[in-house]
Amino acid sequence: MYKQFISPILDHLDSETWHNFARESLHFTENFSLLLKFTQLFNYSGKRLVDERLKVNISDIEFDNPITVGAGWDKYGRAVKGLWHLGFSAVEVGTVVLHPQTGNPKPRQFMIAPGVGINWLGFNSPGTDQIKLNLQRYKNCRIPIGISIGMNKELDEKEIAWAHGAVAKNLYDCASYFAVNVSSPNTPGLRKLQDKKPLNDIIEAVKDSMNGKKIKKPIFVKIAPELTLHAVDEVIEVVTDNNISGIIASNTTINSDIKGKYGQKWRQSQGGLSGDDPDYRKMVNDQIKHIYKQAGDKLEIIGVGGIKDSETALEKIKAGAKLLQVVTAIRGEGPFVAGKINTGLLNYMIKEGVSNINELVGIEVK
Repeated sequence: MYKQFISPILDHLDSETWHNFARESLHFTENFSLLLKFTQLFNYSGKRLVDERLKVNISDIEFDNPITVGAGWDKYGRAVKGLWHLGFSAVEVGTVVLHPQTGNPKPRQFMIAPGVGINWLGFNSPGTDQIKLNLQRYKNCRIPIGISIGMNKELDEKEIAWAHGAVAKNLYDCASYFAVNVSSPNTPGLRKLQDKKPLNDIIEAVKDSMNGKKIKKPIFVKIAPELTLHAVDEVIEVVTDNNISGIIASNTTINSDIKGKYGQKWRQSQGGLSGDDPDYRKMVNDQIKHIYKQAGDKLEIIGVGGIKDSETALEKIKAGAKLLQVVTAIRGEGPFVAGKINTGLLNYMIKEGVSNINELVGIEVK
């Protein structure tokens, strides 16, 4: 019903406007327990799926299933409970920057084909202080919350590492883990921060921000799908040398051939493509396989990019990703996407005699 009736209507509306409406609608339900409970009816089976076989542990964080919401969907940290009730096990909020920032000029978010999007939002964020206020409502909810950290567009080069650390310090109490986003294509010069020296400086600053804290929150680095294998190996080296948790692979793609499949207009456009494109999905899957082949179980891998159902989720798990993130598929597949994927994963495990989802991690590489 969603794809036949609702999605075609949304295709005629401004994508960002609809996105904001969806987020704020979920936020509204959080104010009323009955409405929040009603939200669970939008799960695939009409209720939130809970099964021991789907549980995942990453860096001592318990996730009750492997399907989480990736950065970019709830940039403001206002719909964490609502998304959890839709079947997701966690939400990565942001990307959050130190100072409030409006991002790039609108329009800047588009659905260019069913399940495929392009955006050049540019780290639009209310800033760290407002995000902290927003997240106070989830203080005791026990839902894992990741914080994606980025940089303000106008920062001086000497301030970049410090600013990442400042965001982490201010949001320490709100975060289950931090994700360093140095791979968005929508902030000039940002992807240069994936190079060894600046990336090392940023990670050290984020680690230093937790000095004196009893618990050091896990840190991940989110990379771009276009990185060469040599560049990926350098990221692995930085992550390993700094003894942080792992890598999120990967961000949206700026590959002009992939974008060009949807028209010359998009080939030449700014921004990154995400969602249900087979070539983009293969780029990400191959990158995950390489990371797992190089690092094995020494690093945790969070997979994101082109996941829409249990089949595409299994591709990433078998490639080496233990936890998965969904963003564009919430729009492409509808609000029941998490429950649909988890149900499919469980059915597959039953059919194949798999007792725990972790048994499938990296089996294509092993």
